[in-house]
Amino acid sequence: MNIEDVKQIPIADYLHSLGYSPVKQQGNGLWYKSPLREEHEPSFKVNTDRNLWYDFGAGKGGNIIALAKELYCSDSLPYLLNRIAEQTPHVRPVSFSFPQRRTEPSFQHLEVRDLIHPALLRYLQGRGINVELAKRECKELHFTNNGR
Repeated sequence: MNIEDVKQIPIADYLHSLGYSPVKQQGNGLWYKSPLREEHEPSFKVNTDRNLWYDFGAGKGGNIIALAKELYCSDSLPYLLNRIAEQTPHVRPVSFSFPQRRTEPSFQHLEVRDLIHPALLRYLQGRGINVELAKRECKELHFTNNGR
């Protein structure tokens, strides 16, 4: 297996063959707990479009060969290509699925009222805003956010 062949291996699939799975997905980014160090929150991102990785906690990133350099603590390209090739029989395209988020708006409009709430009026006064002007120009909105 040569360098170009190795660079075609999706990093997400390679990580999966090593036993790592993404914790979350945001757009074209898969977020993992770093395979390079211990951590509790995911800070290792794989850009699936560009097939590049970046570990925000370590400040390092690159292609699959740079990842192998970090994983196997070696700069020997033949050794790294061999180690990656050892995993390729196990690499199959993997589909990661994440639960779909609700498409309803999180804020739900309930009621528009005249500006009368004492806490709001005190806040305006404290900010030096003319309360009578605010009562003419502003309204109170009463709403819920995700049911709260």
